[in-house]
Amino acid sequence: MNKKDQMTVENFVSTGMDLETLYICFKDFSKEEIADIYNNYKENQVNVNTDSTGVSINCS
Repeated sequence: MNKKDQMTVENFVSTGMDLETLYICFKDFSKEEIADIYNNYKENQVNVNTDSTGVSINCS
């Protein structure tokens, strides 16, 4: 799978698509590849949401 295909799968995952639906939509790719992209994206989202190094500014 090339980088463009990976980015396409990630975009679908970012919209909330579940793993079973991804398998149906991307039949040309192996389930292992799809699952790897799905799991990596979900793991990265958890890490981003729990990262406390961000800056918060109150502009009120």
